Amino acid sequence: MYHIILSICLIISLSYCSSRKREEVTGLNQNIHHDDFEYAVTDFTKTNLLVSGNDTLRSRGNFYLVHFRVINKALRVNHQWDNSIGYLVDENGNRYENIKDHQKLLDKSLPFGWKEIYNTPHGQTDTTILVFDLPVNITQPYLMVRGEILMGDALDGGRFQRIKVRLF
Repeated sequence: MYHIILSICLIISLSYCSSRKREEVTGLNQNIHHDDFEYAVTDFTKTNLLVSGNDTLRSRGNFYLVHFRVINKALRVNHQWDNSIGYLVDENGNRYENIKDHQKLLDKSLPFGWKEIYNTPHGQTDTTILVFDLPVNITQPYLMVRGEILMGDALDGGRFQRIKVRLF
């Protein structure tokens, strides 16, 4: 029995270490598997203005409006997540966070059901639009997701954290 447990631990450790550093690039509508949940970028728009009624917001560079989908494939548990679930990285490795106030403004002109916290029931899907303001010289942004490594991520070493969604 001891040898079986040791072998299983060794296999998990080796698979975790061997896949730890490899980044993967994917595209629109390609699901990123995270335990019982799947994430996808379904579309994105690049613009320099957000307008809602009399409110106009000009970007410092370019706004990236990223349509983000969460599918909860769990049999029993809800998936709680928020608007910091995704972030952008550029070709130089710089990180850019979603701007919640810009999201709220966008929701006024293009209602998408903005929430502070999402609680996606098992078997259901939720969507949002994330808003990023990137410098104008950034030509190759990627969306990445964050989250805790859960039991279903153990064998692939948290692969979901290394997948980059191409936004160009």
